[in-house]
Amino acid sequence: MSKLKDNTQKKTNLKTLGFSKQVKNVELGLCPFCSDAVKDEDFKDALSRKEFNISGMCQGCQDIFFK
Repeated sequence: MSKLKDNTQKKTNLKTLGFSKQVKNVELGLCPFCSDAVKDEDFKDALSRKEFNISGMCQGCQDIFFK
């Protein structure tokens, strides 16, 4: 679902910076912050889906982060 899954360079960079657990969560279809399963139908709009493709964050974490 997230474009991060397919971006080898981005994953390598994130792992180098110490975000291995978060990368693994995204690879498993989980939010990198709360570890909940991410479902496409949970996103409110196209902008939320776009942010998901950048960060892998679920809608709930996006709502908190971008309050």
